Amino acid sequence: MQVKDISRNDIIRLVVLGGVVLLEGLAVLSLIFKQQFFSLGGIYANVVSVAVFVLPLLVGVLSHRLTGAIFLATLPFVITSAIYLGFFGDPFNIDLFQLGVLAGRVAAIGILLAFLATLGWIARRATFDHDAVA
Repeated sequence: MQVKDISRNDIIRLVVLGGVVLLEGLAVLSLIFKQQFFSLGGIYANVVSVAVFVLPLLVGVLSHRLTGAIFLATLPFVITSAIYLGFFGDPFNIDLFQLGVLAGRVAAIGILLAFLATLGWIARRATFDHDAVA
């Protein structure tokens, strides 16, 4: 197995990418649990809403591979959903009709995050890739 040398720029990009994913995770947690993690006054909800929309785009821009962009953008939501179901989920109160409604709500945000990451990845490829053809 051959080890690939990682440049300084790639290390900085990966550290920033990790930070953006963590910030996205905090924004998703704040939305799901309806908690304010830091005080911004009356604009907290606006800031978190914009963060949930912009941070997956940044994940896509910072990722070199499309699969990595989609995975990293949806990872905070998937982990948060699993934790939420583990602590607060009550499977005995769900029937088959409610299950479809709940799955639709969860799928919508997951697809939105994946789409935003894909859009960011495409924007990076179209603008910063030297081999890209318009």
